[in-house]
Amino acid sequence: MTIFLNILFLILGMVFLIKGADFFVSGASAVAKRLKVPSIFIGLTIVALGTSLPELSVSIASAISGSMDMSVGNIVGSNMFNMLFILGIVAIGSPIAMNKSTNKIDFPFLIAITAVLTLFGLDMVLDGAGANVLSRTESILLIVLLALYLCILIFNANRTRKRKLKQEQYLQSKNIEITTQDSDVKDLKVWQIVLYLILGLGAVVFGGECVASTAEYLAIQMGMSQALVGLTIVAFGTSLPELVTSVVATKKGEKDLALGNVVGSNIINIALILGSVGLIAQAPISAVILTDLIILLVSTIIFVISCLHKSHISKAEGILFVCIYIAYLVFAIVRNYCF
Repeated sequence: MTIFLNILFLILGMVFLIKGADFFVSGASAVAKRLKVPSIFIGLTIVALGTSLPELSVSIASAISGSMDMSVGNIVGSNMFNMLFILGIVAIGSPIAMNKSTNKIDFPFLIAITAVLTLFGLDMVLDGAGANVLSRTESILLIVLLALYLCILIFNANRTRKRKLKQEQYLQSKNIEITTQDSDVKDLKVWQIVLYLILGLGAVVFGGECVASTAEYLAIQMGMSQALVGLTIVAFGTSLPELVTSVVATKKGEKDLALGNVVGSNIINIALILGSVGLIAQAPISAVILTDLIILLVSTIIFVISCLHKSHISKAEGILFVCIYIAYLVFAIVRNYCF
């Protein structure tokens, strides 16, 4: 009976995830249309922050309880899943066009913030310290870097908005019909947008929690170890909002929003979430986590180079990303049981 209820709860969670993502994407798209800013800006900010809430809650709770390895490991695992699996799956379904702003700003910053975190974890190598830790000073620096990045995003979005307004004014003066890329986006009132965002995000987070907790219970019932459950179920569960939101956004033709969601979530996961964790207490970085950090940095570089190689993420590159993630997962499982 208990297993039946958990399966029912799992299905309910998936329904909340899918419908919540539908509302959330519609609300986010309406925000972009009303503010006359690119969808990718909304994806990098509002959507990315919203879908990172599960990682934030898990990491903060783990840090408060003293499980720092869980906090850092959750972020590393989630970033690998977001970047390689989610965008890989989306690209396999349909190529993702690259945005010039993303190429010049977001991708370089993603590599930079990942590299900075990796350097912060090399205390024993660089400083001869007795242990690798993420200090409070380093955590503050991560948050400052995020603030700088957001300022750049806001400046670019405002400049794009002004340029779009001038173009529309010129077309109106010439009596030329204005056709925009977001003409199919719903014209929602402000209160409707707020409702869509709040209800959609709430349903996504609740659905993700339902799926993660019930899947963890079912996995244990099937004989999976706690370590393996944490590696697969927890990382997958906290990244479900990004996965479902990105897939729904792609189906709605908002590929920029899907790309911005993943890139923005990865940046927020490192800068804001780990920055907050490090403010609670110094976060020790074990040899296992440091290895994963290095793998994450190398994977990020490969990911960005692949994206910049062409004007889009192709189906072949999507397959490559998914294969890299599967290889990492196999490595992590083998390491867990054999070393």
